[in-house]
Amino acid sequence: MSRNRCLTAFIIIFLVSVLVSGSLSARDHLQSVNTSTVYVSKILDGLVAVIDVSTDEIIAVLRTGSNPAEIAVVDALGRAYVADLTDGTVTVIDTTDHSIEETIAVGHPVAAVGVDQSLQRVYALDFSNGTPGTNLHEIDADTNIETTDVAIGSRLQNIAVDPGESRAYATDFVDGVIVIDTSSLTVVTNLPVSNLPHGVAVHPDLNRLYVTQLDGDTVTVIDTTTHAVVDTLSVGDTPQWIGVDLIRNKAFVTNEGDGTVSVIDLSTNTVGTDTIPVGADPLTVTIHEPAAKAYVYNLGDGTISVIDTINETVIATIDVLFADGFESGDTSAWSGTMP
Repeated sequence: MSRNRCLTAFIIIFLVSVLVSGSLSARDHLQSVNTSTVYVSKILDGLVAVIDVSTDEIIAVLRTGSNPAEIAVVDALGRAYVADLTDGTVTVIDTTDHSIEETIAVGHPVAAVGVDQSLQRVYALDFSNGTPGTNLHEIDADTNIETTDVAIGSRLQNIAVDPGESRAYATDFVDGVIVIDTSSLTVVTNLPVSNLPHGVAVHPDLNRLYVTQLDGDTVTVIDTTTHAVVDTLSVGDTPQWIGVDLIRNKAFVTNEGDGTVSVIDLSTNTVGTDTIPVGADPLTVTIHEPAAKAYVYNLGDGTISVIDTINETVIATIDVLFADGFESGDTSAWSGTMP
């Protein structure tokens, strides 16, 4: 897969889960507040859709910036933060009523956002497309003010946060994996992960970091205590994103090149022999642990495949194609769950 295609695929659509109340182990891009919804953002349309996890139907749509990208949620404050690939902004959504709260200008297109729940800080990464994406922007979620802007990398891609250890991990096409001390916003070290490291997820209970490699068709497993590579796992063709189910000790990897999802048993670091067929060009994955569901966005056909994370089968498909003339707040142009 070419680098240009990697970047194109990277920017299309992102998901984030907002869980039922009761905080689970710390992780990035999957937070718990008092609702049970999944947020979907789609580039070019400037819209974010809200999906009810119990029915897998769209219940609300919000108009954000020009090209909304990744989303992260601050549990205690009930706020979702939406990166924008064009505007150089982060849009704040009130997750209690799904309304736009405000827009934060950071001065550079933003692709990835992560959250430190302990510090109630949001970390936004510069988008790398044409111009280098080098900086991390820290936002105080209490005040929604950018407090710090520091250069950390060269071609930044994604970020995962482990609040318990005051660490963030950013993937970078040039610099591998960048380890950041979130208490001081300094770079601790760079881990040499090759072959276009892209997706990243942390398992705090196992002290493990999982990194997808677009050109290697692999997932690298790193010990977050020693920073040593403990395993390299072969998955499908062009692994993009990885989502971790902490309850079931599983990871789900989207394989864009062959239209499947690989499942990893995290207790043994073994990849299942059978992959899960989904839609065309699967890109992102978000895990909703209480519902035992994984939501996979399929770039090629504009659908979301809903996977039962216990039985590892697709149980529903949601069409998220945007209709012409679609207005924010109107769900009539959307289809619900398809059998």
